[in-house]
Amino acid sequence: MGAPEQRVHGLHERLGCWHVKINALPASYGTVVKTGLIDPHTHTAFLSWKDLTYLAEAGYEAVVTLAYTPYVPSHPASLEDHFTHLEAEASRLKAVGLRAVIGVGLHPRCIKPGHASAQLEVVRRWLPKAHVLGEVGIENPTSNLEAEALRTQLMMAKEAGLTAVIHTPRNRKREALKAIINAVRESGIKPENVVIDHLTPEPALLDEVIKLGAWAGVTIQPGKASVQDLEYLIEAVPEALEHTLINSDAGRDPSNPLAAAEAYEALVRKGYVTEAYRLASINPKEAVKALSE
Repeated sequence: MGAPEQRVHGLHERLGCWHVKINALPASYGTVVKTGLIDPHTHTAFLSWKDLTYLAEAGYEAVVTLAYTPYVPSHPASLEDHFTHLEAEASRLKAVGLRAVIGVGLHPRCIKPGHASAQLEVVRRWLPKAHVLGEVGIENPTSNLEAEALRTQLMMAKEAGLTAVIHTPRNRKREALKAIINAVRESGIKPENVVIDHLTPEPALLDEVIKLGAWAGVTIQPGKASVQDLEYLIEAVPEALEHTLINSDAGRDPSNPLAAAEAYEALVRKGYVTEAYRLASINPKEAVKALSE
């Protein structure tokens, strides 16, 4: 991959007329060599240019940037505007040397009662332009509206042959996972084309995902999961390692865009070299079909 100064020089060349000063990586980032890393769940529309340059210089090969607005769109056309913004993210990511994998979808927090059908029609029109379906999922496990929206979108992903990235809430995760598994089965999508995200390394949860045949996404973020949780997973639930990937969910809320890379470094320093690379590179590439195309 070359020395850091060589990589920075190459990045300047790629940026051309942008004339952007590359920021040095945070001192906390570490020194373990990292290449080919993938972040399979981000919201780069909320990230600064500096954040993107950090990702490029930190050894990331690609990032998956997903749909989400921190409000309920007032009109289906607002959702279309958001997807247009995400489409434009591809050129911003490419400018710093990152491969962009773009997702569109109706997040459960963004469903507007009475407008869901029209919103889903926007997703249907845009999905052929996207690389993945996401972020979709369940926030309220008892909501029939959310369950139907998820099932409908998973059917769209099945028809389009795309990977689906599915949100689980911070609370009532077990109930939400049950609703998600039902939607996956009812939609007919192949479970291996499904990433069920924001899971904790809880054996019972991971076991349900593995039995389904889907991928388990673990988000390294305050209040979600930590490096210590990953160590527990590796030692206590080794059978889940083949089916798990890590991500940052970097975006609007408190998060660290380099979380997956820093977790990778921490695991390598503790001797989990093979396991770290599987979580941060191999499994994401296998789970997100667009990355192998």
